[in-house]
Amino acid sequence: MTDKNTELETFRTEAKTWLAENFPKTLSGKASGLRLGINVGGAIKEDGIRWRKNLADKGWGAPTWPKEYGGAGLSHKYVQVINQEMAAIGAYNPIPVLAGMGVTMIGPTIMEYGTEAQKLRHLPGMA
Repeated sequence: MTDKNTELETFRTEAKTWLAENFPKTLSGKASGLRLGINVGGAIKEDGIRWRKNLADKGWGAPTWPKEYGGAGLSHKYVQVINQEMAAIGAYNPIPVLAGMGVTMIGPTIMEYGTEAQKLRHLPGMA
């Protein structure tokens, strides 16, 4: 195995461990039924909020974004590993959907054309 493959497999193990410790099992396989946390109450809502905070704190809400802007600074290969491991346990990333165009359009535009002050002001909250 090449060093890059070893790095990815090490990361896969770390991702599995982190997900096992941070993804609320009550949310497993319920992304579509929960409408990603919209109009949900009780413990499920609290778990959804906790899950979003865990993802954001880890930088996995927008994992390819640079760390200084709220992301994790990961390449697409590492994000693919995260997505595979999330799928394996019924986890999901609600942040791009809940942030709407923030993560998919506005954030990348600010990263490309914004000033450093604009990036620091707007991007971490989106991620």
